[in-house]
Amino acid sequence: MKLVSYTAIGERPRHRRLGIVLENDIIADGRAGYARLLADQGDLQAEAIAALRMPCEGAAFLAGGPVAMAEARRAAAWLARLHDDHPDARGLDDEPLFCHLSDTRLFAPLQPSKVIAAGRNYGAHHKEMSNSDMPYRLPSSWLKGASAVIGPHDDIVRPKAVQKMDYETELAFVIGKRCKNVPRERAAEVIAGYVVANDVTARDIGRLERAEGNRLLGKSYDGFCPIGPCLITADEIADAGNLDLMTRVNGDIRQDANTSDMIWKIPDILAYVSQIELLPGDIVTTGSPEGVAQGGANKGNGAKFLKPGDVLESEISGIGALRNRIVEDPLEPSWDWQEHKS
Repeated sequence: MKLVSYTAIGERPRHRRLGIVLENDIIADGRAGYARLLADQGDLQAEAIAALRMPCEGAAFLAGGPVAMAEARRAAAWLARLHDDHPDARGLDDEPLFCHLSDTRLFAPLQPSKVIAAGRNYGAHHKEMSNSDMPYRLPSSWLKGASAVIGPHDDIVRPKAVQKMDYETELAFVIGKRCKNVPRERAAEVIAGYVVANDVTARDIGRLERAEGNRLLGKSYDGFCPIGPCLITADEIADAGNLDLMTRVNGDIRQDANTSDMIWKIPDILAYVSQIELLPGDIVTTGSPEGVAQGGANKGNGAKFLKPGDVLESEISGIGALRNRIVEDPLEPSWDWQEHKS
């Protein structure tokens, strides 16, 4: 099952709702469709139950646990049949139940309480970034702020202090239930699904921060983690360790790899990061392969870094693609970077 957060074109963002993606890029209104299903079965509390089980936000939906997920699957099957017979069907408030993807605006499919990012998790990427040998005793990881999360087609704002803005397309897994200290053999029990993510990085700011022992803005500027285009449930991915991954900038292929090249596999990463409590909807990225602007053959070539006007596409087979435009931040930074760069 693929779930999206969307509005019809022209609607305000506050009207966003949880959508179920059917065949041929048809999106069904999850809450309204489920309410009609319940009402057709004679449930007098259909609308109240639907609002509870199919809330407009993905993390809130996952917090509903197995019951909400099972009911969403039941609604998805019923809505698919309804669309086949009555594509113009309407909900209990006379709202349309179906629309085409091209007539919608997509938002981030969920708003996590936190994003945990893993890095240096592909051997070739580590080699292109550093000549040093890492001991690889544990996954390299850090937190990205929740405000870094944006939608699959939102603009990515390049702060004025940043000149070396880099891309890192990554597979991310989504936590489905509250958990802590999850052993690797039980990983499947807590992973609800997957999204495409891009761990956007300010290389120049990150270098200055690391010199001070910090790791904050370089990875966590607002908008530095586009995700989507959907939350695909785990059962739809036969093998998350064998997915093709690609990055394009203005149509030029920059990264082309497969998740089978990961050093730390998903259960390993989860066992490590779940030493802190994870909540439904939390996102864990799994590292980027080679081909970033900072590394390898691109090193020192400023033209490879993202600049305003560029279009960044991040794609993973079976899930979909993000398409984000880079824009310049109209705001001046509050920190005097020129004074402190010297």
